[in-house]
Amino acid sequence: MRPFPRPNTSLVRKPNAPAVRFKSVMHLVAGDSLGLLADEPMEFEERVSFGPACNDNEPLSAARWMAGRLERVASAACAESLSQRPILVAAPMAALADPDTALLCDNAVRRTILCQQEFCLMFSDAAFAGDPADATSRVARLRRVGFRVGIDMRYSWQTPLSESLRILIDTIRVDAAALSECEDLVDVTQAAKASGILVVADHAGWRDGEFLEDLGVAGGVAPQSDA
Repeated sequence: MRPFPRPNTSLVRKPNAPAVRFKSVMHLVAGDSLGLLADEPMEFEERVSFGPACNDNEPLSAARWMAGRLERVASAACAESLSQRPILVAAPMAALADPDTALLCDNAVRRTILCQQEFCLMFSDAAFAGDPADATSRVARLRRVGFRVGIDMRYSWQTPLSESLRILIDTIRVDAAALSECEDLVDVTQAAKASGILVVADHAGWRDGEFLEDLGVAGGVAPQSDA
């Protein structure tokens, strides 16, 4: 009997979508550039595999996939002559746990004309669930090779910002709408600001700049105009 094709780690891409799109990150009060957000119409996807076919074709690890993403983002930024830095790049949760991520991503960036400090790897808040000391050691591996590391708190904000983690985190990304609904998130953003962590918000309006700054948010991802 013919074995079923092995479901492998795959890339999910929207048809006819550009490889990488960039959004500006701006200071909501001063109007200065705080970098870029890189958005790709593909994401890392893990699927379960079993049966005879699972011995064929080594699946793409999260570390190798992330290394490839950094090369694609670097290539696109250079092709468009974009100079704003750092570049916020979404990273799979599995990449934070993978011990090879730091080495493979470091090697990937060395193959480009950019350097590690120009990237901020943004991991979902859920990636930090569990032992805080373990999460800190994983972030430290990436920081040692030069990468900035951030936390995406648009969907949850349960990461305990311990003193050891605060000195390693560069950026936190939130949803501006959630700030008016959750006092706990406001506590997080204000604590982050006090620790020198840059907090940027999606769906932020220019006219709300001073209000959001009081809540600990300095920047906006493609800020919305008043119109």
